[in-house]
Amino acid sequence: MSNGFFKKAATAAIALLSLNSLAHAEDNAACTTATLKGAYGGSLHAEALGILTGTAPNPVLHRYAAPVLIDNVSLATFDGAGTGTQEDFTVLNGIAPDSFANETFSYTVNADCTGELRVTFPNGNTITQKFVIVDNGNEFFSVTSSQHIASGGPPAQGASCDQGCDVAIQASRHSVRVRQGQEH
Repeated sequence: MSNGFFKKAATAAIALLSLNSLAHAEDNAACTTATLKGAYGGSLHAEALGILTGTAPNPVLHRYAAPVLIDNVSLATFDGAGTGTQEDFTVLNGIAPDSFANETFSYTVNADCTGELRVTFPNGNTITQKFVIVDNGNEFFSVTSSQHIASGGPPAQGASCDQGCDVAIQASRHSVRVRQGQEH
């Protein structure tokens, strides 16, 4: 791996730690799953780099001939209890679908305002994101920690997704609350 990769990874880690500190500075109360409740609009920019084989801590990256560029907007509705639904529109390499896609997700929130979001798509694909909650639950920042494609997807040098695969993806999302959840 190039030295530039490690510098970028270190920069991202420092940014997430800074955001975590900001979350604590803004509100000394602990976060819970109820901190994320209501609808959040989000935007994502990403590059899918290739297919991963092997296991952690030493997976092997089989690069695509060219990275797949990804831009996405979404409206995710959190129920405040660990699940939700999402509508999103994704453009891959400049090619857009005809409509929004619908997904479901589950999430966990730690007391320190960090957490994990697991999105499941109707075709069986899954994405896991790690996030940091800021501004008392009005915003969160996330990065994709894993993506699994059930089948299909572009072939990479020495690997394919015919039977499903894990994709190396560099993705970050910013989400902002657009309306509060319904109080019961």
